[in-house]
Amino acid sequence: MNQEEYGLVKEVTSQVLSFPTIPCTGGRYCVPGCPMSIQIPDLFTAYNSIKTYGPSRRYETWYKNHTRDGHGTASACIGCGQCEGVCPQHLEIISLLKNVSEEFDKE
Repeated sequence: MNQEEYGLVKEVTSQVLSFPTIPCTGGRYCVPGCPMSIQIPDLFTAYNSIKTYGPSRRYETWYKNHTRDGHGTASACIGCGQCEGVCPQHLEIISLLKNVSEEFDKE
């Protein structure tokens, strides 16, 4: 690649990293021990999508498909911290789920 191409790659990388997304890698270590059966990585995927691409029924549907009859929603988090104890990215999952809930658990 030439200098111009490197510059474009740097610019695009900077733009992508500027989105307020959650850096979850989807390892699912957090899911098995969640007493509320929250599918945390799937809810983070919906949140990241809406923050990156804007509002869409697709992301609302994704969220609803990964929550069952109101159970397993981000707002169902009881703050036990089990998920944070096993997250290899050391994400503040409890706080992040509050952000997800603000986005999707609107009545």
